[in-house]
Amino acid sequence: MQQAVLVTEIGKPLTFGSRAIPEPADGQVQIKLTTQQVAPHDTYGHDLGLFIADRLPFILGTNIAGTVTSLPSSPSPFNIGDVVFGLGSPFYPLPEMSGLQQYALLSTESCAEIPQGCTPDDMVTFPVNATTSFAALFDVKGFGFPAPPPFPSSKEEFDAKETAVFVIGGGSAVGKLAIQYAKLAGIGTVITVSSVGRTEELKALGATNVIDRHAMPEDIRAEVKNITGQEGVEYIYDCVSWDYDLAISLLSKTEKSVLLTLHPAEKAIERAKEMRPSARVQFIVGNEDFIQPHTKAFWEALPIWVKEGRLKVGKVRVVEGLNLEGIEEGLASYRDGSAVLPVVVHPNSI
Repeated sequence: MQQAVLVTEIGKPLTFGSRAIPEPADGQVQIKLTTQQVAPHDTYGHDLGLFIADRLPFILGTNIAGTVTSLPSSPSPFNIGDVVFGLGSPFYPLPEMSGLQQYALLSTESCAEIPQGCTPDDMVTFPVNATTSFAALFDVKGFGFPAPPPFPSSKEEFDAKETAVFVIGGGSAVGKLAIQYAKLAGIGTVITVSSVGRTEELKALGATNVIDRHAMPEDIRAEVKNITGQEGVEYIYDCVSWDYDLAISLLSKTEKSVLLTLHPAEKAIERAKEMRPSARVQFIVGNEDFIQPHTKAFWEALPIWVKEGRLKVGKVRVVEGLNLEGIEEGLASYRDGSAVLPVVVHPNSI
């Protein structure tokens, strides 16, 4: 048996529990967790039941890193003792692929060995966030831009330098990765809305323009027009909002445009029909199914991008052990939309 932290009721305090250690099936590995990062969707799962409401009690956490402790009987690309990071799943029928427990399963398609020079705490910040923003920029359900090397060159004509992308919430983890991916893809204009205190940091990551998130909507629209020379933007990625009026108002009126959201998009779709009928709105999900058929290639590329410094490792705050107070504080930090130092939990630390 192992110890775990459970959501037993939506919106209620987390509880301790014990459960069996899961055994890997074909295409999986069992890991002993070293570290797990608390992410915004964990807060939404706890508070609103996002992804998990119909399967309580459930375990939060899909940013996972640890040591391989068991393999299936079928051949595996990994060995016992490999130190890996990977993407769990809130969609799995049981919480076997969740991180706030001592042992978990990972799909071999959605994990990789931690690159030399990096630690589990470094790499655990990437699985969900990097998958999500990769899907946003490079999957056909997102913007569909050609993916950067080591992905093969695209045969389709695409003028990256003449393309403008607008990222709302550039200071968030997914926002920062979107900015870095845009830089890798050679996008010519990368505009973001964020705290002006993050201007230097975000420009170093690849943003060409940073607009104060506290500016009035009409001032933001005017600044975007001044930057692009056009009324509206074709590609908008909203990493933080629940109200999409600003994002939709910034979409191009004359070109087919795309708005990507990280929260369920039903309201945005209805609003866009009123304000920008030619726009497409898509809710982005950061899991291995959403980015198929790119999953395998993505997980081969991700550690390369990090090791080569093309994707930057962020700072974190560590909670030792399955400390309910520390985990609850990590979840609470995402509720008000302010800048967050992400919490990583060491489930097996005593």
